[in-house]
Amino acid sequence: MINVLGGIGLFLLGMTMLTNGLKELAGDALKKWLNRFTGGTITSVLSGTLMTMIVQSSTATTLITIGFVSAGLLTFIQSIGVIIGANIGSTSTGWIISLVGLKINMQTMSLPFIALGVFVQLLAPRDFKAVGGILTGFGLLFLGIDVLQGGMASVQDMIPFDSFKADSISGKLILIVLGLVMTVIMQASSAAIAATLTALYAGAIDFEQAAYLVIGQNIGTTATAIFAAIGASTAAKRTAMTHVMFNVATAILVTLGASLMFSLTKTVTTAINGSFDATLGIAVFHTLFSVIGAIIFVPFIRPFARFIERIIPEKGSYLTRNLDDSVAKVPGVAVEVSFNTLQDITKELTTVIVSLIQTKKMTTEAENKLNLIEEAIEKTRAFMDSIQSTSTKDRYKHISLLHALDHLYRLAKALREQNPNTLQLQPALTEKWLHVLEEVLVTIDEDTLLPQIATLLQETSAEMAAERRDKRIAYFERSVANAAELEVTVSKVEALLWLDRLVYHYWRSTARLAEYQTATKKSKHGEATKNFALMD
Repeated sequence: MINVLGGIGLFLLGMTMLTNGLKELAGDALKKWLNRFTGGTITSVLSGTLMTMIVQSSTATTLITIGFVSAGLLTFIQSIGVIIGANIGSTSTGWIISLVGLKINMQTMSLPFIALGVFVQLLAPRDFKAVGGILTGFGLLFLGIDVLQGGMASVQDMIPFDSFKADSISGKLILIVLGLVMTVIMQASSAAIAATLTALYAGAIDFEQAAYLVIGQNIGTTATAIFAAIGASTAAKRTAMTHVMFNVATAILVTLGASLMFSLTKTVTTAINGSFDATLGIAVFHTLFSVIGAIIFVPFIRPFARFIERIIPEKGSYLTRNLDDSVAKVPGVAVEVSFNTLQDITKELTTVIVSLIQTKKMTTEAENKLNLIEEAIEKTRAFMDSIQSTSTKDRYKHISLLHALDHLYRLAKALREQNPNTLQLQPALTEKWLHVLEEVLVTIDEDTLLPQIATLLQETSAEMAAERRDKRIAYFERSVANAAELEVTVSKVEALLWLDRLVYHYWRSTARLAEYQTATKKSKHGEATKNFALMD
């Protein structure tokens, strides 16, 4: 039993290192690829399948998908296709184990990978350390299978598998529940399937018992999504519900048609292998299981999506609805979500400033909006603090957004400090800025125009700073010449300083958001960050 537990532990550790390494190495490329190739339902399913096969984790695909829906890069309907594809892609682990993991001496193969991976992690530059994690994870994964194989021979004497025969309804249900429990405890369906395949290879269970365990494991894999959805965003809850309903419905259908599934599995396996191999048969069964579920679900995706949206309606502040803690674990996506949130906050702040200039006072509606904005800024700050950006590119983008967030905070703070008479004291300047803000409101939804908006605001800020310098001198000269009372002069100067500060922080926040968008190359972005930092 110790060997079995140790083997599972090694497998889980290896799978975690392999998945994290792949996500870190190819995270940004996967994000771009998924965004580009996820269009219709079929392409969404294919994207989810291929992504899960690459990162070897349906959970990672689910988290990235949640982030994409939150960031507005994927529709909820597209995300359902990706989740269905992730279920198909997760069956690749069974193929790897049955075709490679149980056929050769795993210890001989795994130890060189572990040694090489550790050396790469210790000695390679930072950008290449992820490769070491992948190699080490790959080695540990197969070393875990080797240890599992050695331990499974003794398990059959300790666990009464003979009592759980698959020839009765109660036996089938017990096996399905066992498979579910295995996955929940291990928190990885791939580890549960590895244990099932090694038990089958050791003769501890037969093919049908293994098949029912796999059905339970397919249900159990939704546990991670359920746990991640507790207290999470609406997008996360909807995605988790999709995952649960798809897996449970498919499991019920496959269980009801088990005899037909077994016959189809044996036919396909024999066609592939020349004869029936039980371990390969489980990989085939798992794939057929997910593919058949996809074929049944895909035609009904739209009504299914509407059903999920009805039972889980949108809640919470519209500004922070996408800030999901589980998304923070995928830096590339989390940074994208932060960018969209900051854009939304900027739009709302713009409407507050426009209202303030038009009405010459802070209305109740504007006050309520400002309260929501300040709350959103605090939540965004906490969310961005939890992002662990590892790649150089993500770090530079992260820094740009932190600058933007800081300027938005100072802009909101400046609005709170507004003097009731300020806007009456500088009517020409406020009217001029109003026209600029109205132009910004028209174009700010067009992401591609952010650099142009930033340039326009830079010019406005420069003009405002020049007006502030010239008028400040003129006001004090008038006061000295007894042409104006000093108290009135000071009030006008304070109004100038307040408007200048408002325009400056508005420009800088927009410039940082534009900088985020144009950060496509490390060198180019690094230079831009340095130049802008001098102005902040």
